Amino acid sequence: MKLKLRLGAKLLLYVLSTSAVIMLVIGLFIGFRINKIARDNAIKIAQNEAEKTAYKVKSELELDMGFTRSLADALYIYPKFDTITLDSIFFNILRNQVINNPRYLTVWYSIEYSAYKPGYTKNYGRRSVTAYLRDGDVGIDIEHKNVTGDIVTSNYYGSKTANVEMLIDPYTFDIGGNEVLATSLSVPVRVNGRFAGLGGVDISLEKFQNEVEKIKPYPNTHVSLIAGEGTIIADTDPDNARQNITVIFPEDEASQKLTEKIKEGRYDMYFSYVDGNELLNILTPIEVGESPVKWAIKLSIPLSEVVVEARRSIFYTILVFLLGVILQSVVIWFIARKISKPVTKTTQLLNQIAQGDISDDKKIFVSTGDELEEMAQSTNKLIDGLNYTEQFAREIGKGKLDADFKLLSDKDKLGMALIEMQKNLVRAKEMEEQRKVEEKQQIWATKGMAIFGDVLRQHSDNLEELSYLVIKNLVSYTESVQGGLFVVNENDPQDITLDMSASYAYNRRKFLEKSILPNEGLVGRCYIEGKTILMTNIPKDYIKITSGLGEDSPRCLIVVPLKVNDVVMGVVEMASLNVYESYQVEFIEKIAGSIASTLSNVKVNIRTAELLAKTQLQAEEMKAQEEEMRQNMEELHATQEEMERKRQEQEVIQAQLKHDKAVLNSFLSHSSDAVYQKSVDGGYQRVSTSMLELLGADSIQDVIGMDEHSFMPAEQANELMRLEADVVKSGSPVIDKKMNFSLLDGSVKKAFVSVFPVIDDSGQVFGVLGIVKLK
Repeated sequence: MKLKLRLGAKLLLYVLSTSAVIMLVIGLFIGFRINKIARDNAIKIAQNEAEKTAYKVKSELELDMGFTRSLADALYIYPKFDTITLDSIFFNILRNQVINNPRYLTVWYSIEYSAYKPGYTKNYGRRSVTAYLRDGDVGIDIEHKNVTGDIVTSNYYGSKTANVEMLIDPYTFDIGGNEVLATSLSVPVRVNGRFAGLGGVDISLEKFQNEVEKIKPYPNTHVSLIAGEGTIIADTDPDNARQNITVIFPEDEASQKLTEKIKEGRYDMYFSYVDGNELLNILTPIEVGESPVKWAIKLSIPLSEVVVEARRSIFYTILVFLLGVILQSVVIWFIARKISKPVTKTTQLLNQIAQGDISDDKKIFVSTGDELEEMAQSTNKLIDGLNYTEQFAREIGKGKLDADFKLLSDKDKLGMALIEMQKNLVRAKEMEEQRKVEEKQQIWATKGMAIFGDVLRQHSDNLEELSYLVIKNLVSYTESVQGGLFVVNENDPQDITLDMSASYAYNRRKFLEKSILPNEGLVGRCYIEGKTILMTNIPKDYIKITSGLGEDSPRCLIVVPLKVNDVVMGVVEMASLNVYESYQVEFIEKIAGSIASTLSNVKVNIRTAELLAKTQLQAEEMKAQEEEMRQNMEELHATQEEMERKRQEQEVIQAQLKHDKAVLNSFLSHSSDAVYQKSVDGGYQRVSTSMLELLGADSIQDVIGMDEHSFMPAEQANELMRLEADVVKSGSPVIDKKMNFSLLDGSVKKAFVSVFPVIDDSGQVFGVLGIVKLK
């Protein structure tokens, strides 16, 4: 059965349903866009906030690591001098650092015995020196540790085996009975590439708690600074500090393995649910120097807080739509009661409008002069108003927040709601742009601090090159056109001057020599007053008179004192074609303190180097004398050893000769052949018993020194001597030559004669050896 309704009821039903659909579509579209924009902005804000906080923590730790590197670099000379001389130097350095840097709980160094004790070959044992400040007084402790062996579970042993820069995970440090959370930064001392010890500082981590509590990009934001092994260093909830993330964030640790990601230095973004609320989580790593230990910043934002304002705007929009629909329903219901069949045409049009067709060609023109005409006119106005409102809503949906919209009347609540929504979106956009500007300035300053942290670690022993590197980077980073750095010269306490140590202009290094007296010009005035001077709209000839930069005419001039502990170490003067912004002035003043501290350390290093050079020269002179004495002793010892060696060789030779002589005498006594040895002069030197019988001699003494003519016929003697002379001359033996020998009994016997040359080590023939075999 078809349901029949009155005209007024139908008109009311159609308008309500159509308006509800329009409201739902527009509301869903606007809600979706606003929620998406709010969610994307929240992710960007969270990422930037986490990175900014990580940069700030890293910058502060890098400054402390930079001093530790300087200390370790200076300690490489430790093996070259005695501990008394070195203590007089390094105790002063440690004392100054403890006094000038309250954030240091202790400043210390340890040197291995093997690095400075001659002859010490063990790989354990060290001398430890620690400086600290207690009740306003500096204390220095000297300890000898690990003398029986290294403790393999200690932080020192871990740093020693790794031989790299190290950021130690947090631990509790006792100060007068009060325990604070602290960490240690250490840098290895290397001598010829080998580990020789450590230099380091112990710093308090309590200062990071205040920094973490200030981070609130959205309500209920939770921020944690976490160490590598999972200890929470600082947290939005102070009670969570010193706890482990496995206790505070057990679900995140189980599902995301946060400890593993922190140790590996990995960035991560993930979503989680806590008590039914969805959270956006950002994990940003912090890496300090070359340390393998890494920390991280964990930032959590409830997404419900992100979309609060967006949901409020959607609610107001829907409310306005509802009010508009209700208003329309009341008007239509009232008119429907006064109209009957003559309103058919108008009813059809309204049905089309109710279906969303609001094009201009659907307008109706009725000239009845009564309510119908007014209704037609109202309907036409409704079409115009809806088209106008729809166009405005479409422009807002496209992001054109500057679109113009005029209220249909002073009671146009829908228009008022859209304008209010437009204002809220414009205001949100302006706040976002302002936040981006402030964030950009903060990142600029943080990046600059990191850059100058690296710059100030260079040329720690060359004031001129360090000054040039500082002014060059400062001029370039602040987009200035020129600048100069003046260092206080106190060589003559009665005539203190400010000497220009470096200048830089238009991307070039300027080699200028200039000295300024205190209270002379802007530089001298800044030195006396110890305050920053900022001048704008400078006359063209003004800077020539009062500035130390020459004859340029910039628009803005800044002169900043380099102060450390209220002592002015120098002055930085820079000029720019643009006026310096307040954040730039604040950055220059902040970096000036770091420059002053570095200049103070460089001056100390230079004075220390001069003293060490003088001490080294004296040590080298003593070493040269010791070396000369050592060489003399070595030569004497070598001479004694050589004499002993020759004596032993002579004994061996004598023994061998004695043995050889015994063998030869035995051979000569028992040989059946006649054997003899002669010199090149022809005289007998040795003869066998058989040869004595052949010669007819009674004893060897009768033969020694004589030749054949004394015992043989002349012809026989000449033949034998010619044979021997040929062998001496040729150096070649004659074997078994047949000869006739006349014996004492008058008989003649045939014999085989062999003659051999006797040759010394140099190849010279110094005699012959003969063998006579009688047949």
